[in-house]
Amino acid sequence: MKLDWFKSRHFLFDLALAILIIVVIILIDILIIKIKSNPAEEKIEINKEKEQEQEILIPIEADKKVFIPILNFHHIANAPAGLSKIAQSFYIEPESFEKDLNDLLDNNYHPVFLSEIVNNLQQGKMPKEKIVVITFDDGNEDFYTAAWPILQKLKIKSNMYVMTGVHGKNWLTPEQIIELDKSGLVEIGSHTVWHPYIKRVSKERQWQELNDSKIFLDKLLNKSINIICYPFGMYNKQIMDLAKQAGYDAGLTFDQDAWQNPADLMALKRISIYPGLNIINFLEKLKNGK
Repeated sequence: MKLDWFKSRHFLFDLALAILIIVVIILIDILIIKIKSNPAEEKIEINKEKEQEQEILIPIEADKKVFIPILNFHHIANAPAGLSKIAQSFYIEPESFEKDLNDLLDNNYHPVFLSEIVNNLQQGKMPKEKIVVITFDDGNEDFYTAAWPILQKLKIKSNMYVMTGVHGKNWLTPEQIIELDKSGLVEIGSHTVWHPYIKRVSKERQWQELNDSKIFLDKLLNKSINIICYPFGMYNKQIMDLAKQAGYDAGLTFDQDAWQNPADLMALKRISIYPGLNIINFLEKLKNGK
């Protein structure tokens, strides 16, 4: 009987010791995991702090213009032989395009969607960091095959303004437009239906071009499209009024300038990028008024 009692006590002791050893091992494993994960957690916290810094908005002074470079591209491809010099200027080689983007990043420019800028301007506040808007016109197919892979690699936001009535092998398909929109890196906007010389057509035709293209894109993407890119950069008061009536919040034109008027969102200026242009130098000259 005494021996059985002794064996029982010995068994309980061994069991308790085994449980203690297991608990110690588990605690050591937890400690090791925590030590290994700390650097990553610290890195995440640093990234969060950087993101919060980027989200800092500063008030816009009354009656002051703000420096917002909106860059415009058409074709990202080698220019076909036989084109005129003017037509060739719409083509940027993929290697040059990637270099332009890297130059912007290296100079601390932060690419954003135009809708983000419009929202900021409506609030009367702008991000503290240097920003830039990358835009593309027309909906050329080479955006998908040449520009898009580079933009994805660099994780750069861009804005594409498509003609909703133009279709064919050289143009983005509705399926591609949907894919780009869902990527989270491309914001789609309207470039009218047929890209007419919009100042030269009737008021009724102007309305159709502005309104019908918006209706098409709203339905295709299941969201409200609020940016209009005027064909050839053409606009006047009547066109702006019709665009507002159709539901657009902002309009894009051309002026080779980056100083934007917060009170004139329907006529935001863009810079047309052509081969050989040193974008950084050009922006610095604009910013410094030289």
